[in-house]
Amino acid sequence: MLAAGSAAERGLRVILLERNARLGKKLGITGDGRCNLTNTDERDAFIRNFGANGKFLYRAFDAFSNHDLVAFFSEQGVATKEERGGRIFPANDRADSVVGALERYMKRHGVAVRLSSRAERIVVDAASGAVAGVRIRDRETTIKAENVILATGGLSYPATGSTGDGYSMAKALGHTIVPPRPALVPVETAETFPKDLQGLSLAGVAVTVVSGRKRIASETGDLIFTHYGISGPVVLSLSGAIVERLDRGEPVAVSINLKPALDRAGLEDLLIREIAGSARKLIGTAMKGLVPKALVPVLLNAGGIPEERQCGRITSAERKRLAGSLADFRLTVKRPRPIEEAVVTRGGIDLKEVDPRTMESRKVKGLYFCGELLDIDGSTGGYNLQAAFSTARLAAANVPTSRP
Repeated sequence: MLAAGSAAERGLRVILLERNARLGKKLGITGDGRCNLTNTDERDAFIRNFGANGKFLYRAFDAFSNHDLVAFFSEQGVATKEERGGRIFPANDRADSVVGALERYMKRHGVAVRLSSRAERIVVDAASGAVAGVRIRDRETTIKAENVILATGGLSYPATGSTGDGYSMAKALGHTIVPPRPALVPVETAETFPKDLQGLSLAGVAVTVVSGRKRIASETGDLIFTHYGISGPVVLSLSGAIVERLDRGEPVAVSINLKPALDRAGLEDLLIREIAGSARKLIGTAMKGLVPKALVPVLLNAGGIPEERQCGRITSAERKRLAGSLADFRLTVKRPRPIEEAVVTRGGIDLKEVDPRTMESRKVKGLYFCGELLDIDGSTGGYNLQAAFSTARLAAANVPTSRP
């Protein structure tokens, strides 16, 4: 919608082909229906949040920054607000207000919207090798066009229409597709006890991805136990590193530090204070002052300590094991949840085949790409929507008003 409206604002005749019966279906569910539009981070921080492929986005973020995005939506009547971690949301907490603003923007600039029109393939002129139009599935209709912007998204949330159509269309034209994988996705664990803890949230824990003896990545944030394993913002942020190692066939574990403000000696001192003043109290009861009640039996079991043991009978070795459980509570990762449950898709059109200055294909003249279709994915917190908006705006800005 932003690409279409931006191109039309430049005076181009634009047709938007939407496979669904209504616009913005996927955008409407982002951020739990609140739409985390962007983040307040500066450009270089944005780039770092996209990992090794982040440098591809320098031109896009320069052309349409987070500040530009906030200003754009303000002009469309959508006020915004900042929340924890620099996240930017609509002030009314409604994703549908963002969708509505983009619809009005397109209408104002004369975009012709065709709903329930699923693009099947890009038509290319045999003589020139340039874009000539788009074939519509099930209608035996071809729309003539000198330029096409593909903005079909990845494979996450297929019920919204995001089923990877853009990958097949680009591949048919000779583009390389980096195999799509889930990113920002919960993970399943070998341990079954998370099911008993389902719904329990841990705030501000330090989580580390471990493979063998290697510490791969670490972040601090909120985690939640689920019926299949673990989720929450910190797990989603680390899921890319987890999936990458699993794809290599490497064993992966997650280490949770429940008291990241304390080192191991500090943890032991904390336990001594709790235990020393409660000699006759059961250790299971004493631990409820340190961690959530539901987690107590799991931690004690990990340390090999019966809940009914009196604090005065806890040995030095048991105390050290308990401190170890608090600092390094391990879960074995079996696999990520299906890509359909991922917030975004990792993989997509190989960036070497796209001009980062224009978003135009290096293989087919007049073909442009933007958003999740590209092999870019960032952290949770508004980064991915900003990248989608920035690449869309850049592509629209570089579509020529007429072909030479």
